[in-house]
Amino acid sequence: MSFVMEFDAKNNVLRGTLRGRVTDQILLDYYAAAVRFATSHPPCRSLWYFSEVTEFEVSSECIRQVARKTPIAAGYMRVIVASPDFLFGMMRMAQILSESRPELHVVRTMDEAYRLLQVESPEFSPVS
Repeated sequence: MSFVMEFDAKNNVLRGTLRGRVTDQILLDYYAAAVRFATSHPPCRSLWYFSEVTEFEVSSECIRQVARKTPIAAGYMRVIVASPDFLFGMMRMAQILSESRPELHVVRTMDEAYRLLQVESPEFSPVS
């Protein structure tokens, strides 16, 4: 598995960290896992952390597919952290394709994400 999911109950934030090689299937699997968690818990904000990705073999069609999906938690802020230029560009493409979702933000650092989410002392625990 190329992703880890954690939840911060204090701040109501689901964080997904994608690592290493990420493919279309891994991205779709992560999205499905996040949806499963969000539907079995109260609506929460989400944070996708892409900065540990070393290979991004995700097609632009897959990005479009994810952008068209129902938001994980509609109406709640979602932040994508993507530091490397190529990942930042791909995630901005997803944001543009999701233009009807103003709660989606793409940033380069975790500090920026925490400021947007107004999280000062995160307390993440693994999600099974």
